Amino acid sequence: MRAQRQAIAQTVAKRLFAAETALDIALARIAELNAALPLARLDARISAIVGQEAIQSSASAMMLVAETREKIVATHANLKQVSDEIGLRELSYGDLVKPSKVDPPDAAHHLRVV
Repeated sequence: MRAQRQAIAQTVAKRLFAAETALDIALARIAELNAALPLARLDARISAIVGQEAIQSSASAMMLVAETREKIVATHANLKQVSDEIGLRELSYGDLVKPSKVDPPDAAHHLRVV
């Protein structure tokens, strides 16, 4: 039974990692597009009014992918909890460094302008 659970968990983990990778690539490609659009307008010497809707919709698409990525990261954490609950705590299915949840820095450590 444990071996079956391990095999299933590995299959799920591979699909999770593929989804995370796809979202990171999508974010990078949309960011490249977002950088290219205003530069193309400048190079073509076109009014800022032209293409504004395209820039806005592309920026909106990036935010949607970022929100989707946040949900997949939460899914990852939820699946880790499930693996712990079903007795697969000591297993690791990836080769990436996974930091523990970090609390926000203390206000005393923030930089100040004097």
